[in-house]
Amino acid sequence: MKKIFLGIVLLGLFATACVNNNVKDEATAEDGTEVAVNEIALVSLADFDSLASNYVGKKVQLEGTIDHICRHGGQRAFVVVPESDTRVKITPDETIAAFNTELEGSQVIVVGVVEEQRIDETYIKEWEEEIKAGALTTDDKGEGTHLGGNVEKGGEGADLDEEMEKVNNLRQSLLDSGSDHLSFYSVMCTSFKVVDQQDDEEDIEN
Repeated sequence: MKKIFLGIVLLGLFATACVNNNVKDEATAEDGTEVAVNEIALVSLADFDSLASNYVGKKVQLEGTIDHICRHGGQRAFVVVPESDTRVKITPDETIAAFNTELEGSQVIVVGVVEEQRIDETYIKEWEEEIKAGALTTDDKGEGTHLGGNVEKGGEGADLDEEMEKVNNLRQSLLDSGSDHLSFYSVMCTSFKVVDQQDDEEDIEN
């Protein structure tokens, strides 16, 4: 009888261990959806801003058109779609290194890891002090159109009045948010593919 009872206990422990291993391989998004860590989530670019917080540190796949690539080393690209005002910043990983400006206007499928950049009052105050001292440094935090305009530091030679306006907008947005920080999301690209639009048209015709 004792042997039977011991066998049942061991079986129960084994089953529990299996369940725990499965949990480690999954993460739960804010909406309650379980997402496998190694899974690539297909995310509509138009929905990126509302869903990005669920996928920080995870891989996603986006599709859209590259409307701009930074001329200073190709370290930033921006992807858009016609049906939305969403503009997602894409940065290259170490393997890709930089984006070729010839990609502007191309339809692309991007796979990469969602990253979160946070701006708090300390960051805003430091930026404000740089403006007052006339010693601006370049920084890519807050890049985007989330606040109705570019809120990236302009760097050396930037118009100080415009920089101060960015600071004031950020501070007001931070106050309105009721949070201690503002979050901006981007994707660190691990791979991308240029979509052949001609092939797409042929597929549609067929």
